[in-house]
Amino acid sequence: MRGPREAGVSIVSALAGVVIVLVLGSIVLSQTIGGSPAHPGPTPGRAGATTPAASALASAPPAAAHAACVADVAAIESAVAAYESLHGAAPPPGTAWATGPGGPLAGQRWPSGDASFTLGWTGTDVAVRPARGPHAHQTTDGAAGCADL
Repeated sequence: MRGPREAGVSIVSALAGVVIVLVLGSIVLSQTIGGSPAHPGPTPGRAGATTPAASALASAPPAAAHAACVADVAAIESAVAAYESLHGAAPPPGTAWATGPGGPLAGQRWPSGDASFTLGWTGTDVAVRPARGPHAHQTTDGAAGCADL
């Protein structure tokens, strides 16, 4: 039979395991949400040059573009929920509320992953705008808005 001291040690080790998993999860999320600029520009010093990542994203297959769109819409919806819980109302149109000082994505990029689509916030809905094809979709359902990519 275990004594109270042994039970305390197992609780502490379980909590340490949970903390380690949470730290690793937060590192992965911070790299996913704010890891790279939304639209990499020309490389400094070379007019018109683009980064290898930009050209790779421009030629991404449709399934990858759809998955990136759904993930980015989910990130925006999470930021909207965080803003609403802090301020009691939906955020204003645009992106400054999210990426500006004190915003849920402060210091990070606005989620809009590749050259096949752009995302925006209208004040009520997430706007998914494919680079080619149909007009913009106004939706808060990532699957519906990203379906045409």
